[in-house]
Amino acid sequence: MANNNLNTNRGTQNMAELELIFEARQSLADFFRAPDPAHIIFTPNATTSLNMVLNGLLKTGDHVLTTAVEHNAVARPLYMLETEKNISVTRLCCEQNGCLDPSQIESLIRPETKVLIMTHASNVLGTILPVKECFKIAKEHGIITILDSAQTAGFLPIDMEELSIDVLAFTGHKGLMGLSGIGGFVLAQNIERLIDPWLSGGTGSASLALKQPDFLPDKFEPGTANMLGILSLKSAIQQIRAIGLKKIETHERTLTARFLAGVKEIPLNVLGTSDPAQSVPVVSITAPTIDSGELSQLLFERYQIITRSGLHCSPLAHQTAGTLKSGAVRFSFGWNTTIEEIDYTLNALGEIFSE
Repeated sequence: MANNNLNTNRGTQNMAELELIFEARQSLADFFRAPDPAHIIFTPNATTSLNMVLNGLLKTGDHVLTTAVEHNAVARPLYMLETEKNISVTRLCCEQNGCLDPSQIESLIRPETKVLIMTHASNVLGTILPVKECFKIAKEHGIITILDSAQTAGFLPIDMEELSIDVLAFTGHKGLMGLSGIGGFVLAQNIERLIDPWLSGGTGSASLALKQPDFLPDKFEPGTANMLGILSLKSAIQQIRAIGLKKIETHERTLTARFLAGVKEIPLNVLGTSDPAQSVPVVSITAPTIDSGELSQLLFERYQIITRSGLHCSPLAHQTAGTLKSGAVRFSFGWNTTIEEIDYTLNALGEIFSE
């Protein structure tokens, strides 16, 4: 950490740093089956990525399809563009558990429909959405597809070509097991031509031009790169490959299944699907006798169990689930979570609700 004041692309001393960044791009390109390492664009997080893409892509009068379970990282930029650029937004209906029927898409497409943007899985309900089927329909109509993979990257295999993804937004600090403050987006072949730069500034390239460079990745990467964050992603991808993505998925599904089975014995309401095979390792609950914020506080103060309560930056998902007023308590499991920790948490919940 003593030598972390790196400034890539500026100066002769940084060729080694440039090589490391290229290796990180290559690792992520292989991981997501991107067309080229230059199509990996680094940003601070998925929210920044989604803002950059949506603002650079959408024009006045465009129509966007999205879902009724989106995080505010999608919902708020779209709302801003509705008010500032007069775009229109239609949300695909989801069932109370977050499940979505792709067949509704055909009837919602208009001549001006430009984008279908959706989360891969709800951060509240855990439900995995049928991205492949939805995006296949979209591509048949020439619609650009954007995937928010914040909940699935590092848990599920994501192949951009197989899933018909034009733009993939990712964050590094969740399933990818990198540092906070690093994320990015991945571009399919030639899609960059349709997206204007939303940010501009120094890139260490084409410095005589006042116009932002139009080649990748510089077109979308002004300013100093987060070198430590990028290197954390490089190391994290190496770790995921060493463990095996399928092994990670199996472990986290086992944790989720055990937690769901235990919660059934306690008077709690589980949001989302009850099938771990159709869910990411996220379980949200409500209780009939205690406020979600109070329950979260009790779990931390008595048992040092960290949860998150409230609306989880996803009021749309809570509206779909019928919990917009009450919120919920969310439990999240990862590769480093153990079966013993699941049992400890279930015992804690059992004690609280036996009082």
